[in-house]
Amino acid sequence: MREQCDAFNPTVILIEDKASGTQLIQDLLEAGLSRVVRYKPDGDKIMRLHAQTATIENGFVFLPENAHWRTDFIHEVTQFPAGRYADQVDTLAQALAWAKQRPAFTGFLDFYRDASEAAAGKRPPPLAGHLGR
Repeated sequence: MREQCDAFNPTVILIEDKASGTQLIQDLLEAGLSRVVRYKPDGDKIMRLHAQTATIENGFVFLPENAHWRTDFIHEVTQFPAGRYADQVDTLAQALAWAKQRPAFTGFLDFYRDASEAAAGKRPPPLAGHLGR
């Protein structure tokens, strides 16, 4: 988890607050990863994905073209619920649900926090690599 956090410098680390996730949250917070956010999902995996179907079908989910994990991810999502695995599907559904619950102004706060951290040399500038930059 620490390696991934260092590699991607996320603003939020979303973890399901159930079973082993609860202990992981406690361990990460103790280790100083303050960006951990507890998430308590509603319903079962099928219902959670069903609630996000319109978002996916309407083209609001983007996957990197050259991601090494893309083929496996698409396979798992398209095989759900009859496939062997469902962890990535559940992660997708929970992330989309969480993103819809965030306050509208959070984007601006994230942008300005990122800009401040970039100015202090703590992270890359916001939108680096996007919009022709």
